Amino acid sequence: MKKILFLLLVSGVFTVPAVAQHSFSMQYSMGFGGSINDFITSTSLRGATFEYKIYPDPSFSVGIDVGWNHFYERRAFDTYTSGTTTASGVQFRYADAVPIYVTGTYYFIPGNQINPYFGVGIGTIYLSRYLDMGIFRITSDEWHFGLKPEAGVLVNLSPDMDFILGFRYNKAFATNDTADQSFMSFNIGFVWK
Repeated sequence: MKKILFLLLVSGVFTVPAVAQHSFSMQYSMGFGGSINDFITSTSLRGATFEYKIYPDPSFSVGIDVGWNHFYERRAFDTYTSGTTTASGVQFRYADAVPIYVTGTYYFIPGNQINPYFGVGIGTIYLSRYLDMGIFRITSDEWHFGLKPEAGVLVNLSPDMDFILGFRYNKAFATNDTADQSFMSFNIGFVWK
């Protein structure tokens, strides 16, 4: 059922009339904070976001947003409990977040040199967490229902390109096996129109 819904969604986005303007964006993404800090407190300096948007109106766009953030932390000595097992020692903690959203974005001053925007995304977030301690590895992989509010600004560099600066809050809701997770990301990149 999920595959059918995804295919309908993708086909709907790509069958918008050819007269609508579209854009592609590549952004560097830095992740931090949120409830992911319960597992890793370090900032993610490894991340990227790719967006494809269609503009049925100059002040509004719909699109698809796919991202990735990798979190890593080494703890010199810590205790970790999973179920009925508790272990202590040097730990290497990793987490990967892959959000996939369908987005809607409103632009406040379309056509202006500086154009602030606000957007919302709904979709899924794949979260993979693993902890290495000596020869042992504890893993957790889950797909979560996800939401993303976003605010930022576009700076027009040329008729075909904008500079984008954005701030996002990624919320992954709880599953049967995993508690809800969240993190924020600061994105910077370029939009080609």
